[in-house]
Amino acid sequence: MIPERIRQFLEENGCAFVASADGSGQPHLAAGHGLRFSDDEHLLFEAWFCRKTLANVAANPRVALLCVDPACGTGYQLVGEVVAAADTAILNGYVPPLEPRGLPQVQSRLEIRISEVMEFSTIAHSDRSLIPHL
Repeated sequence: MIPERIRQFLEENGCAFVASADGSGQPHLAAGHGLRFSDDEHLLFEAWFCRKTLANVAANPRVALLCVDPACGTGYQLVGEVVAAADTAILNGYVPPLEPRGLPQVQSRLEIRISEVMEFSTIAHSDRSLIPHL
C-alpha cells in the first residue's frame, strides 16, 4: 500500500514524467499532469501523450514515472506496468503550426500498476523501495 503522504504529493504536484521504452529498449520521455489513484496499487495518468509513448507501452508495458517538486528538487520515482490504456479525448481539427497534417492529438489515460516507489532527489538519495512489494 502506498502511504497517504506519497499519494497526496503525487496527486497535488503539477507535473509528472513517464519513461517508456520500445521493444528494442529505445527510451522515450513524456510529460503530463493529473496523477490520481484508482485503488491502493493502480495509478491513473491522463495526458496528451505522443504516439511514441503509446506505441512503446503497447510493445513494452514497463514504465517509470517521476514526480518532483521543482522548488526543492525532491519527489518520488515510481516503477510499474501499464495494464490498460484508453483514449479519453480527440482534438477535432488541424492546427498547421502546431501539428503535422493527418496526426490528430489524442488524450489518453494510462492505468499503471505500481510495484515500487522510491524517493527522488537532486542530492544523494537511496533507490530502496518505500513500500513493500505490491
